[in-house]
Amino acid sequence: MLKFQYFCFMLLGLYVTHRCVHAECLTEACAQELVQSIDEKYRINSDLEFEHPNGKVSADIVLRDGILPYKEALDKFDWQNFKSPLLKRQFEILLREMKYPKTDSEFRRNTSLLKNVGKKKFTCSRLSANTCQKVSYNRDIKALFTNSDDEENLKWYWREWRSHLPPEVQTALSYYVSYYQSLGSAANQSASAIWYEGYDDANMMTDLENYMAAIAPLYKEMHGHLRQILRNKYGNAIIPDSGLIPQHLIEQSYYQAWKKDSVLVNPYPEKKLPNMQQELRANWTFNGLRQTASHFFKLLDFPPYPSYFQYEGFKPITNSEDSADCKARINYHGKVRMAYCEKVNYKRLLTTHGDITRLGYALQKNKLPVGLSREACPGFGNAMAEAVILTVSTPKHLQQNVHLLTEYNYDDEMHLNFLYRMAVHALFSVPMYFVHEKLWVDMIDNNVRPWNYKCHYWNLMEKYMGVGPSDHTYIPTFDMNPKFYEGVLDGRSSTKKLFGEFLGYQIYRDLCLKTDLYQPGNADKPLFKCNLHGQTEAGDILMKMMSAGATKPWREIIKDLTPNQETKLQGSAFMDYYQPLLDWLKQDNAAKNVQIGWKSIDNCINPTVV
Repeated sequence: MLKFQYFCFMLLGLYVTHRCVHAECLTEACAQELVQSIDEKYRINSDLEFEHPNGKVSADIVLRDGILPYKEALDKFDWQNFKSPLLKRQFEILLREMKYPKTDSEFRRNTSLLKNVGKKKFTCSRLSANTCQKVSYNRDIKALFTNSDDEENLKWYWREWRSHLPPEVQTALSYYVSYYQSLGSAANQSASAIWYEGYDDANMMTDLENYMAAIAPLYKEMHGHLRQILRNKYGNAIIPDSGLIPQHLIEQSYYQAWKKDSVLVNPYPEKKLPNMQQELRANWTFNGLRQTASHFFKLLDFPPYPSYFQYEGFKPITNSEDSADCKARINYHGKVRMAYCEKVNYKRLLTTHGDITRLGYALQKNKLPVGLSREACPGFGNAMAEAVILTVSTPKHLQQNVHLLTEYNYDDEMHLNFLYRMAVHALFSVPMYFVHEKLWVDMIDNNVRPWNYKCHYWNLMEKYMGVGPSDHTYIPTFDMNPKFYEGVLDGRSSTKKLFGEFLGYQIYRDLCLKTDLYQPGNADKPLFKCNLHGQTEAGDILMKMMSAGATKPWREIIKDLTPNQETKLQGSAFMDYYQPLLDWLKQDNAAKNVQIGWKSIDNCINPTVV
């Protein structure tokens, strides 16, 4: 960290010098000169994602700390009345980020606790008879949910991990709640207004709630369908009279979404989905995945990578940096580069296309000066990546453009099986992220008291997911999974994941409408079959969105995608994508007399979860 400390001192020194020379200059020209100085020094230490991959705080936070010495100088300008809209926007973003105090050891310690809760080993393995062999959620327990059908075993680990959650994790969570409440008080705003400031909308939760309401009909049909499958597999007693699905079984279904032999039953089980894993492992390397993803963008008429990419653009993740998820790590600031996971599987094929999308976004927006080089909002890059993943996952693209599964005939029944698996992955993750988001906002806005965090969490799980606790847990502990704790961190928020999923379907639909590859009402051109391969019109739209950076709020950037210039999140895009599956679910559930919905339970009045 010596380099970073030196950078901070140098930055502070430049600032002090700048004040001495231009102490009385508050013109727009001097403001422009100041932000140019900030930009130059900001880029000097911009490789933190590569230099400190396992740091306690994210590179975004470290770089944010680095520009704090400029706050006093920026505050003196009457920036709201600048003539240049870009300079006004730049000041707005920089000063918004400077509301956050410089990080200290307490912040870093609590951040590290929440960041690593899924990696820490504090639960004894059920297999260790006489000694406690500790396991972690990310590497061990998640693998059990992915590969096991032993319901009692899954329930045991579900309970034990939550019951043994270290008290310091709850302390760290309380610290973060107080941290955002203090930021809100200092700015005379609600804490959630600070949380959503990057979206230029203090009431962002309203958009998210409306989206959840829009997709609820599909979710409830899938919930009833899954509940019937679980009863058939594990017996009627597995589902309580309330109709709520125990959480360990929802997690099992989610983690087994693409597993060949899973708890799930496809609409047409006799039509087996192909084993793409075997074909990929036999004939592909990561370089093949990367080149395929890069070629996709080349055919969209994207510019080639900068010359340094030939030697520095990509490097494999080392063993010391590896994680259970083996996710790529992109250096978004300064010299854009990517550290990649060398595993090859179907999920990696899709996520590599998403990673290359984010890489392309970083390359375009980093041409802009500091502040304007941010995402349009947190998760905007994720949204474009999701849109690309949706198009490259289509069987038509995989067969015709990637030359996989060429011996398989995807008829309507096979397509429905594919759509079913896509839906399981989306429908059992998106509402979970929303519940986490809603719980967090209620916490920081003091809408729920600390002693009711646990019961409020289960009220939200019941309301939005029809899910209940799998078992009683130790009274003082909370029952959220690791993704909740990781999601409240700055730069790792559940909001980014949730927003990216929501807007991703919307961007995908709008691109497919623009290119006439999706025609509502035309059974030959449904949304889920839209393949944007080689569609330069779609590439031009994506390029413009990427190049805009944060020069405009995200709503203005997406406005031109639709004829009616829509600026809100639209759950209808999600529903359009899964419409054939919704039609099938309604018919199948009705034929089997499956009850849709569940009973409402107020766990804060009638505590059943401790």
